[in-house]
Amino acid sequence: MPTLAAFLNLVLGVSLLILATYGLRWLWIRALPPRILAYMIAPGVAVHELSHAAACVLTGAKVHSMVLFRSDGSGEVKHGPPKIKYIGDVMISLAPLVGCTFCLVLLGLILRAPVNFYAVKTDSVQTNQLMFAASLAQLVWDDMVLFFKLSSLGDWRTWVFLYFALAFTMSMAPSKQDLKNGSVGILVVCGIVLVLHLIVDRLLRASGDGPIFGFIGNALVKLHYPLAICALSLILFCFVYLIGMPFRRRRRR
Repeated sequence: MPTLAAFLNLVLGVSLLILATYGLRWLWIRALPPRILAYMIAPGVAVHELSHAAACVLTGAKVHSMVLFRSDGSGEVKHGPPKIKYIGDVMISLAPLVGCTFCLVLLGLILRAPVNFYAVKTDSVQTNQLMFAASLAQLVWDDMVLFFKLSSLGDWRTWVFLYFALAFTMSMAPSKQDLKNGSVGILVVCGIVLVLHLIVDRLLRASGDGPIFGFIGNALVKLHYPLAICALSLILFCFVYLIGMPFRRRRRR
């Protein structure tokens, strides 16, 4: 059961994050003119493409060309096949999730933003996906409460953090082409982890869920941080959307 639960939690957690970022992009397009939004998220697009490029370097894939930002809000990294087959494809495809989250964590540390990592650990892998989702939701709620208790709307750092929350959450998700490129690799990685689990956690008779799935459990619960940033971006969207309603009504007339 821990094996199945760990994989289901992994798929569920990452899928929730990707869906949240796709949903935010869909919402923000309706709140701001596309051209203005494209320039606003430029830092996130640049980090998105740089994350792909960094993953290419790590996996031995040759980078042929790179465009950090275009006026339509897109970017591009053209690269060859990675030397680490399958695993490299996954690393390159999902790199923006890690890169944008890392930049948000770093920004939070620099600005001393209240939404940041704190000691959250799990003793075992959640065997119930509803409980796993509920625990993530509770952690995100705790992050929101902490943010609004400690942040000040009069502090410039709060607004800088909110701006980058918008820019990075809009650019965090891998594109459809990224997911397509890494689809086979994701299946291969799942198989590798299953084999490692059988060897390390079962044959060696490690206690509890074993070190591999204990690590996965602790890593997955950290998803509360980027999900909390997505929640902040959603709140900011509501604020901007309400302010812009009179202007949108004038345009329709």
